[in-house]
Amino acid sequence: MHTTSEHNDLFDICIVGAGMAGATIATYLAPRGIKIALIDRDYAEKRRIVGELLQPGAVQTLKKMGLEHLLEGFDAQPIYGYALFNKDSEFSIEYNQDKSTNYRGVGLHNGRFLQKIREDALKQPSITQIHGTVSELIEDENHVVTGVKYKEKHTRELKTVNAKLTITSDGFFSSFRKDLTNNVKTVTSFFVGIILKGCELPYPHHGHVFLSAPTPFICYPISSTESRLLIDFPGDQAPKKETVKHHIENNVIPFLPKEFRHCLDQALRENDYKIMPNHYMPAKPVLKEGVVLLGDALNMRHPITGGGLTAVFNDVYLLSTHLLAMPDFNDTKLIHEKVNLYYNDRYHANTNVNIMANALYGVMSNDLLKQSVFEYLRKGGDNSGGPISLLAGLNRNPTILIKHFFSVALLCLRNLFKAHKMSLTNAFYVIKDAFCIIAPLAINELRPSSFLKKNIHN
Repeated sequence: MHTTSEHNDLFDICIVGAGMAGATIATYLAPRGIKIALIDRDYAEKRRIVGELLQPGAVQTLKKMGLEHLLEGFDAQPIYGYALFNKDSEFSIEYNQDKSTNYRGVGLHNGRFLQKIREDALKQPSITQIHGTVSELIEDENHVVTGVKYKEKHTRELKTVNAKLTITSDGFFSSFRKDLTNNVKTVTSFFVGIILKGCELPYPHHGHVFLSAPTPFICYPISSTESRLLIDFPGDQAPKKETVKHHIENNVIPFLPKEFRHCLDQALRENDYKIMPNHYMPAKPVLKEGVVLLGDALNMRHPITGGGLTAVFNDVYLLSTHLLAMPDFNDTKLIHEKVNLYYNDRYHANTNVNIMANALYGVMSNDLLKQSVFEYLRKGGDNSGGPISLLAGLNRNPTILIKHFFSVALLCLRNLFKAHKMSLTNAFYVIKDAFCIIAPLAINELRPSSFLKKNIHN
């Protein structure tokens, strides 16, 4: 790894943002002899409350890239499935239901994991580390992006980096999204993130999903002594401190198993929580020669399913595969073709991840539908096996997702009938709610190719 104040050389790739997407693709490509400039304003460890659960699909993609070792050495925890709680009922679903597979997820501290990836990247001699804030893309007379301008962190000087391809992976507050996409970012809700210390989980090494409360909350281990509790706060305005306290006291604590309450009380006494918005943003890139968007700069989904890193690593793997198929980086037209192929291929890889995340959040925020989800999954067999393979990021077949979604809606109608609450009005609202959840997601995410390509994660 080089650090230098002058960057007159021509790089193969300039990566803007050394977050999960940027650091991972740098780590993967650098050993292949690709000359990379990696730019970030701050390489210190970050403290985030999401991106702390890798579903098995994300772990499998790291394996394919030979990067699974990056999950070692900082007390990350294996995750073997989910436990669901609703009123006085509870049950668990395993990723490996028939014992013929050995998939696992991983719970971890996002900041520790990112530092491990960066450390691996910066060991590579073909990577030049740059501390700075990128202010603009540089274009030639043909409007091809040829690099970036940035303000150096320590000297505050304005400098340039020249590269044959610029990857903008500067996260969900991307500076370049307005020029490189046609998408609209919306806030679906907020998460209040709390670390529970020394809490004995009812189902060790499992994610825990609580459905009894008015809005959902989830919990999973992120180290051998800590668990992350994520509490949903609905709406598009960030809650104030007193509102958060009232929400937890009234909508969380009464629905928590006793194992959690002491740990939560302790965390609240220490005011140890963070709030962050949950975004949904479909991928609608604008093709421009010399530049490509990667990760959350391009596409976001609700984090309730832990699918974010599945999508990020899918993107990294797909873009890298197309770039590595080129003989070199000297043909700008070929680079542009590969970027276009990446944008098209990633729809198939991430369709179910994106739809599942926002559809599940919509269902879990609807009293009738979430009760039906609980009952549907509790039946076991394909009723739980199909959805858990989708949640895990292992099954990319959108037909399976749509089938299970509407099976839940039909179960909801049957429940109304059994409870003698069936009426045209109630039936209409169930169908309307289900349609309003799934239809916009299907329009944004589904492509014909999603139904034709290979659907099982290797």
